[in-house]
Amino acid sequence: MCGPARTSPPHSSALAFHIWNYFGKEMMIFLSYSGDQSVEAELLQFAFEKLLADVNCKVWTYERDQSKDEKAIAESLKSRIKASNALIFLVSESTLSEGAAQWMELAYADAFDIPTFIMLHHISYQDLKAREGGIPPLLLAAQCNSSSDWKTIANAARTCCLKRSS
Repeated sequence: MCGPARTSPPHSSALAFHIWNYFGKEMMIFLSYSGDQSVEAELLQFAFEKLLADVNCKVWTYERDQSKDEKAIAESLKSRIKASNALIFLVSESTLSEGAAQWMELAYADAFDIPTFIMLHHISYQDLKAREGGIPPLLLAAQCNSSSDWKTIANAARTCCLKRSS
């Protein structure tokens, strides 16, 4: 017979709590992407979750076709980003041309001091810097990585999640 989900450590010792915090609490990473990068986002989500399964980490994404009102979506997105351990921000040409929603996600992560990993997909940092306007300064000030470095980003996200959960 299954009981209710456990929301507190099973034992009261400090060591038991640390082990519970590490293994019992699910860590969340938010993967932000432009709508036309959904295939890449699904692949990254799968790969990151497999690589980070040992630390009980899940990667979540925002489905852009949700049928709620915009205010409810914004509030939900804001609270879920605030609860995330890290943000992986996938930047592509479509992000630059129609990424208003993604810019808000980046702004929320910055406001809540969520560690952010920028992944450039089919665009270089030089191309990004050469754009005239429309690029948030926060994106240009961040360390940008090529999407081909996804394993390195996964390892950095692991370290970040472990630090934030302790």
